[in-house]
Amino acid sequence: MDGWTDRDGARTAGACYATRMGETSVAVLRRFHEAWTRGDLGEVLALVEDDVVVHPLHGAMFSTMEFRGREGVEQWYREMTDPWDRFEAIVEDARDTPEGAIGVLLIVGYRGEQGFHARVGVVCAMRDGRIATLDARNAGEVEARLRER
Repeated sequence: MDGWTDRDGARTAGACYATRMGETSVAVLRRFHEAWTRGDLGEVLALVEDDVVVHPLHGAMFSTMEFRGREGVEQWYREMTDPWDRFEAIVEDARDTPEGAIGVLLIVGYRGEQGFHARVGVVCAMRDGRIATLDARNAGEVEARLRER
């Protein structure tokens, strides 16, 4: 497995992070966003498949409507977090689905006195304990699915 760089530019070996045997899809989703918040790009990349496909909700905020592979996830991460002094992606609610997991995230960016807050739904398909696809959705759409429990 190739190494990656973390938020501070240090090389991080993806092999030091592993999906945990029997880990639920929700646990993987939570670990992914916790690592995102910590700036631990090595763990973020270790939790996605080599051929992962990501569709962010706010396409106008990004250089593309689709990010592919680990390099794409790294690009998406940089585009999402670099404008902010601190960035958080907090899983408010989530549940496992037959394909993977769904959840609602609170996305928060801080830059000096300025703050950005958004709620975003996410639908993930998993393969072999890793995220294979991640599609951002309207939070209300995912909340309705979560209420169907």
